[in-house]
Amino acid sequence: MLRRRSLLKLLRERRSIRVFKRSRMPDEVARLIVEAGVRAPSYSYLQEYSMIMVGEDLRKEIAKLCENQDELIMNAAAIFLICADLNRPARMLSLLGHPNVLRTNKHPVESIFAVFDAGLVTAFMIIAAEIMGYGSAILDYPIVYPSEFARLFQLPPGVTPLVLLCVGERGEAPPLRPRLPIDLVFFKNSYREAGADDLKKYLRKMEEAMKKEDYVRKYVGLDMEYLDYLKLKTTLDDELKKLYDAVEKFLKENLMKF
Repeated sequence: MLRRRSLLKLLRERRSIRVFKRSRMPDEVARLIVEAGVRAPSYSYLQEYSMIMVGEDLRKEIAKLCENQDELIMNAAAIFLICADLNRPARMLSLLGHPNVLRTNKHPVESIFAVFDAGLVTAFMIIAAEIMGYGSAILDYPIVYPSEFARLFQLPPGVTPLVLLCVGERGEAPPLRPRLPIDLVFFKNSYREAGADDLKKYLRKMEEAMKKEDYVRKYVGLDMEYLDYLKLKTTLDDELKKLYDAVEKFLKENLMKF
């Protein structure tokens, strides 16, 4: 019972760490984290994901793609590129000698589950790292710049870079960041539309929490409120449209129709 409570406490108090003390993770420890990750549930046991540990010689290269994250990238004890991988499952299924769905241009279920599998393995790796005393943060730059990451890591068609999982020794102790109230994300029997007042209340709570932490200035280097930063990130201007068009093209060619 005490062990179960300790794990629940770890999960409930988990937070992203974006400031690491400079260190490097022994290969055997990294392997333990990966071994824990692969025990995550998997669609049809195909494990439609791959993980690539970033070597020292590539850190400067990926830092160029991860704006304003140089210190995090260089200080992390270990960095893993998490990919949705339909290339290996397609090759495995081909060995069975049937017209498998991954050799067609339509495999929406498998594409979604590849991303889902990758998310599950990432979560298991985060938990394993936490148990071993490490903090972690997820960076979304691989899916934002998939072509660049694919070239850098020599990814074949069917392998889609999703996130960087950065693990390291904690160099900060940030507060717990806000989360939506449980009754806005957890329902019984049917979906319940969130009321505008409930959503506005949460946005205010998020704004207050991030302002108290000085989140945007500390981690992004911008002098603005968090909700203004959120609007900046999600405004569909010409630049973002061009970027997302490139992402959509990559996904169609590597996740949906490779």
